[in-house]
Amino acid sequence: MKLKKIGAAVLATAVMLGSIGIGDVYAIEQQKNISVYTNNHIITPFWSEIINILPSISASGNAINPKVYIEAKSPSASIIGTMYLEKYSSGRWVNVTSWSLKGTGSLSSSKSYSGTLNTKYRTRVVVTINGETAEAVSAPCET
Repeated sequence: MKLKKIGAAVLATAVMLGSIGIGDVYAIEQQKNISVYTNNHIITPFWSEIINILPSISASGNAINPKVYIEAKSPSASIIGTMYLEKYSSGRWVNVTSWSLKGTGSLSSSKSYSGTLNTKYRTRVVVTINGETAEAVSAPCET
């Protein structure tokens, strides 16, 4: 389990009631995968075998270029996974095509695809390193 900081309003109420002293107030929250979106990739902080998964995507006209960089904590770790190109259609992300990934220690992969103009695309990566599986998604890109 992990502790989650509760807002100032709850702290003020608790202090007014006299049940606790002044300081940080925490609640216990069930541990689960928490993802944070930041600068074109998602960070999942519970990885023990993975240093980084950095998916990205770019477009020029209808040329789509999905990319990924993956780095394991061990230089001898086996990396196996799939990079997916997805498009936004009818309110959800759907798979367009995919490419297999395989390497040791770290790998970088870049592909190209001829897409449709005025369509949103993203790169999604699912990877397993030394038995630990993780998923990361890029920011969307529009053609």
